[in-house]
Amino acid sequence: MKKINLMVIAISIWAILTALLSPSIDLYITLLLIGTLIFFEIGDFFISKNEKDSLKIIIYILAGIFATVVLNKIYTIIK
Repeated sequence: MKKINLMVIAISIWAILTALLSPSIDLYITLLLIGTLIFFEIGDFFISKNEKDSLKIIIYILAGIFATVVLNKIYTIIK
């Protein structure tokens, strides 16, 4: 089995486990972002440039959602 396939399986398992164990969508997005960043750094040597670019797009989207969650929490505290 190729290493990229193992990475996809691992990311999928991580996403499913965090979805089942997270009590809120905010925590789920945060854990999903952390897991994706870890897999991106670990698999840096094993994945091609096209796959890195695709994974970077996913990371940017998750980081944007994470920033929205943080801003929402800050607004809630200030309010």
